[in-house]
Amino acid sequence: MSVIPGRDLVSTINRLFDRSIGAADLSPHVRGKLLRQQLDSVGRMMPALVVASLVVMVTVLALTWQTAMFLPLLAVGGVMALIGLHSVSLTVDWRRRQVSVRPPASASRSVIYAAVLGTLWGVVLTVLPLEQDGTMRGVAALGVSGLLCIAMMALVNYPQALAALAVPMVLGGLAAMLGLSSTLDTWMHSALLIGLTLVMGVIARHHAAAFVAHRGAEALVREKGEIIGLLLREFEQGATEWIWGFDAAGAINSMSAGFTAATGVSEAALKGADFVDFLRCITPPNDPLLIHLERDIAGRQAFHNVELRVTADGRECWWSLTGKPAFDEAGNYTGYVGAGADVTERKAAEQRIALLAHHDAMTALLNRTKFTEQLNSCVARLERYGTAFSVLFIDLDQFRAVNDKRGHMAGDRLLVQVAKRMQAMVRGTDFVARLGGDDFAIILPNDGNVDSASGLATRLIEQIGHPYLLDGEPVSIGVSIGIAIAPLNGSRPDQILRHADMALNRAKAEGGSVFRFFENQMDAEARQRRVLEVELRDALHKHELVLYYQPVVSASDESPIGFEALIRWNHPSRGLVPPAEFIPIAEQSGLIVEIGDWTIQQACMAAASWPEHLGVAVNVSPNQFHRSDIAIIVQRALAVSGLAPERLEIEITEGLLLEKPDEVIEKLSEIRALGVAIAMDDFGTGQASLAHLTAFPFDKIKIDRAFVGASDDDAVTRDILKAIAALGKTLGLTIAAEGVETKAQADFLSAIACQQLQGFYFSRPLDSMDLPHYLLTHVLTQAPALKAAAEAKLAGLAG
Repeated sequence: MSVIPGRDLVSTINRLFDRSIGAADLSPHVRGKLLRQQLDSVGRMMPALVVASLVVMVTVLALTWQTAMFLPLLAVGGVMALIGLHSVSLTVDWRRRQVSVRPPASASRSVIYAAVLGTLWGVVLTVLPLEQDGTMRGVAALGVSGLLCIAMMALVNYPQALAALAVPMVLGGLAAMLGLSSTLDTWMHSALLIGLTLVMGVIARHHAAAFVAHRGAEALVREKGEIIGLLLREFEQGATEWIWGFDAAGAINSMSAGFTAATGVSEAALKGADFVDFLRCITPPNDPLLIHLERDIAGRQAFHNVELRVTADGRECWWSLTGKPAFDEAGNYTGYVGAGADVTERKAAEQRIALLAHHDAMTALLNRTKFTEQLNSCVARLERYGTAFSVLFIDLDQFRAVNDKRGHMAGDRLLVQVAKRMQAMVRGTDFVARLGGDDFAIILPNDGNVDSASGLATRLIEQIGHPYLLDGEPVSIGVSIGIAIAPLNGSRPDQILRHADMALNRAKAEGGSVFRFFENQMDAEARQRRVLEVELRDALHKHELVLYYQPVVSASDESPIGFEALIRWNHPSRGLVPPAEFIPIAEQSGLIVEIGDWTIQQACMAAASWPEHLGVAVNVSPNQFHRSDIAIIVQRALAVSGLAPERLEIEITEGLLLEKPDEVIEKLSEIRALGVAIAMDDFGTGQASLAHLTAFPFDKIKIDRAFVGASDDDAVTRDILKAIAALGKTLGLTIAAEGVETKAQADFLSAIACQQLQGFYFSRPLDSMDLPHYLLTHVLTQAPALKAAAEAKLAGLAG
């Protein structure tokens, strides 16, 4: 065992200080707690004292740089730093492991380290060239004053350490002053230092005495509170708490009124009954907690807060029992005494908390955390017993439209109804969970049968697809389902979830309201999509994205009136990638905003170099429209390119009007205010209505190519096209048709009053090499006629 030098002297000094601050009269137990608190207080402030010492020492070293005193002072500073850092380390270690460290040893070490630190500072002050250097005198005075102030704040609660540090430091300071020339300033400084030191000592003693009195009183009160609490546990404190006791034979011999009230049995009936037998009668058979309590009583061991589920006074409740064996003065066992309480309300609250922790608050289905736990359990059974199971990922179709149109409250009510239908269609052993939003999942724990999973998926699609009543109105939604079966589609939780999600994505990509099982091809396609996404992120910066332009012609004379900008990806190894392959990836990854903004800018720059009567149309995706400040993008593109606003046309799809229509119309109005035309693309394929056409004054509607292609041999389609043309005429809209591939189609569309046509019959999309040739052969040859028509029009206006 290590021996700290000077321990006896330090102990004597400690006793003197204890008497001066009133700590000597405390009991050893309380004094030990107080000492821990004193050292804890010192430990909290010790870093500040160490930092202050190092700051002053660094300043002194800076002033003695390149002098003979520098190296000795550097050595002293190193010792100070080691002492301070070691002291801080010991303090932190003591606070972390209070049980294993002896406070007296730590206290002695603190006093000795403080004395060594103070002595070193006293020596430093006596050897500094104070008389020759006024700056050094100022640094010494400020340094000593600051260190004393900080030491008082850091060590005031442990005056032994404060005195051990301050006394040699003050003595060193006085010695340094007396070594100076005898002047009035020197004597005044010395007197001031002595006076302030005495005042500091008085204040420190007063503060330490107050600290001891306060902390000692707290410790005494705490000890008395513990004693009182121990006694109170043996007596009844309220209607839900009571006391009981039985003799050495186990017969109940004492009880409070609360005990009889809790049991519903009279005192006369309970008196003399066997306590353990009585508990067996009111608890479930083979209750493990009661068996444990019986073992404690048989071994004469105390037990604390044993919670038993009992049936007492005709109701099920929970009791918390605490008991300890009793002995007489001769040490003979006399039975048990104990206390009990009814904790039914607390247990019910705990059960409610557990329910909320594992279940979705709105739908009462399992939440994501519990779902993951059940999935891990299924995987564990699969590994141990080979038990196959199925996982179904479920996503609601058209839910967002209901949520946006009717509000979140209506959406929540819809989710509750969907959850009830799901729960009603599964077995009691299956698990249904809500993962968040409109995403759900089902685990069939012991069923890896394809027929069972597909049968359940079919029923889910049918039942969930039936209309719901929200605020008295019917609402219909669909559901898409992805299925993964373990171990066929994976044996790890992350694998199974990923594959079920891939199957769900395939179901949604195929239009929704279907279910799909995972196939290995889906994993390969997903990896391919990830590779394309990485490459697409660099495509813009590497100038791999290009625009093609497909002519739009007048239906009357087939002369070009403009072009539609179509984006292509000129991949370095794959060649020309059509938009159908990379646009969905851009939509999912968020790149569509950057790509769409670039398309508008490039299209405007290109059109600015064409003849002035030619315009350009740019299709804007819903994601770009919602996430980009589209009006500012259009305005900037027009300003940079110099293109006249009336030569630009922005095309949107019908589906854009279904989500947040007010916001969409506001943005369209901003674009329209710039003078840019607005066209509805792919008309007839979505869910647009006359209300949408009249809610915003579109300039043009474009008939989808599917109708144009079917018009050759389908009379119904031709009638639909005639109706669309008539509708456009009534609303004053320009009617354009895309996908024209034959002269018969062009003649028919022109005959029913379609004003603009577009398709392979007139021209394929043109790249930057073919576009100039097209302009030369189809546009510039008409220049004289165009000029003559313009002059005639001007003459007519002048006349």
